[in-house]
Amino acid sequence: MEIFVKILIGIIAFIHIAFLVVQMFLWKKKFVQEKIVGDFSSEEISEILAKNQGLYNGFLAAGLIWGLFILQKFPQIEPSSIVIFFLICVAIAGIFSSITLKRPTAFLIQSLPAILALFLLWYPNL
Repeated sequence: MEIFVKILIGIIAFIHIAFLVVQMFLWKKKFVQEKIVGDFSSEEISEILAKNQGLYNGFLAAGLIWGLFILQKFPQIEPSSIVIFFLICVAIAGIFSSITLKRPTAFLIQSLPAILALFLLWYPNL
């Protein structure tokens, strides 16, 4: 059973890597526009993508909250690898957003606080 679960997790990871490639690199290709976007208007697809992005941001928040609770319950885990992972994800998301939107706001709101939190986790005695 353990092998089956690991294979299944690998397949799920591969599927999500495929989603990443399609959404980040192939989105404007004709076959993607015909098969995925299909009959949606620009406004409809924009709303759908924004809702997906909001959901992913909710997952980042949930991961950080989960990490905070683990730190409270198990203080011997310092700093929590869960919190570090999600802070790095937030920092990268903010950097990417500020580059793609061509506005520093995402970096200031997302990345800078995450980078500061990471710094304080790694160097608590400063």
